[in-house]
Amino acid sequence: MPPRSRRTNNRWVHAAPSGIHGRGLFAGSEIPAGTDIVEYSGPRIPTREGKRMAEEGNVYVFQANRREFIDGSVAWNLARSANHSCAPNAESVSIDGAIWLQARRPIAKGEEITYDYGYSFRDDPTSCLCGAPSCVGRIVAARHRARML
Repeated sequence: MPPRSRRTNNRWVHAAPSGIHGRGLFAGSEIPAGTDIVEYSGPRIPTREGKRMAEEGNVYVFQANRREFIDGSVAWNLARSANHSCAPNAESVSIDGAIWLQARRPIAKGEEITYDYGYSFRDDPTSCLCGAPSCVGRIVAARHRARML
């Protein structure tokens, strides 16, 4: 059973205050490209419940597949501290049914770990504060950003 207290580190990363938004994940050491950094964990819930929770403001609900969401709001989900970026250094990948943040490129010690949240263009607008040169000012999946330029 996972610990009840909020996890603040693992082998690769630690949570700390972020210049992007609130808390973030930061590399505790050099992370090679392709590394599985941290699992996005929490209880598995049916799609209908996941969508309801998201509509009610749970920003940590993550769609795992067509049938399930992950309620990442639990205190022991370290990955929930990762912020969105329009120029991410990590990506979410499914590995044997689990969702992991995986390094897209080598990540330097101290660098903030970010990934594309993949929000739909139809989702309620959420301001993006990533600061990347390619930032469109709204958290939206890469495939939708060209529409905003």
